[in-house]
Formats: sequence, structure tokens, C-alpha cells
Amino acid sequence: MATATGVRFVEQVRTGWSLEAGQQHARQLAAKLGMTLHELALVLATAERTFARQLSAKPSEKTLAFTKAQAERLLLLQALTNHGVEVFEDQGKFNRWLRRPLPLLQQQSPLQLLDTVTGFRVVDQLLGRIAYGVYS
Repeated sequence: MATATGVRFVEQVRTGWSLEAGQQHARQLAAKLGMTLHELALVLATAERTFARQLSAKPSEKTLAFTKAQAERLLLLQALTNHGVEVFEDQGKFNRWLRRPLPLLQQQSPLQLLDTVTGFRVVDQLLGRIAYGVYS
């Protein structure tokens, strides 16, 4: 991530999102990646019931606003998705790859690693290896 882009990313996380913006972003990413509520809750490190309440909450329910950690993970997921689509040149191919167990990941799928920030980094590095033709 370039420095200027990284600083903008940090500012966006610090600023946070309204409940409506978080809901919209989460729904769009889930639809784009074909993710279930359960899968997205795991990526956000949030209990599934809590996440379901956040998605269905009304704007007046400020107690269910998306946290900075959730916003950061959604932004990381968006950046990873952009990189994956760039590498595979097709959203469907990337979505399938994301769920495929890989020997390099000890038979875990890339999606399974996205429950930690380090997992995001590992998957992004793996996409970089694929982009440059390194056996992965």
C-alpha cells in the first residue's frame, strides 16, 4: 500500500462510518463476494447475532454503530477484493479461489485466514505471488 493511500485508509478508519454507511458497505461487499452473514461476521470478528442486529438496525439505534475495527476490516476486505479481481481478472474466479483450500495455507482457504489482520496480509501477499507468476 502506497504511503498516501495508507494515510487515507487510516483517516477513513478513524473517521468511522454512520450505521447506514456501514450497513451499505457490508451488504455490497457480501453480495460482491457471495458471502453469507456468518462468513462476513467471522471476517469482522463479530458475533453473528450482533452483526445481524447491526445490519437490521435503524439509524436512530446509535448503540449498534460499526466500530473502528469493523470499519477497518471492511476496508481491508474491499482492498483485498480489488486486488483479487485485478489478479484474476474476474470476480467469480476470485470468489472461487477465496474459498478453495490451498496446500500453501495448510489446506485452509484464503477466506478462513481473514479472521485476523495478519491473515489479510498473508492472503494479499499470496495474490501478489500469483500476479507475478510465483508458484502458489
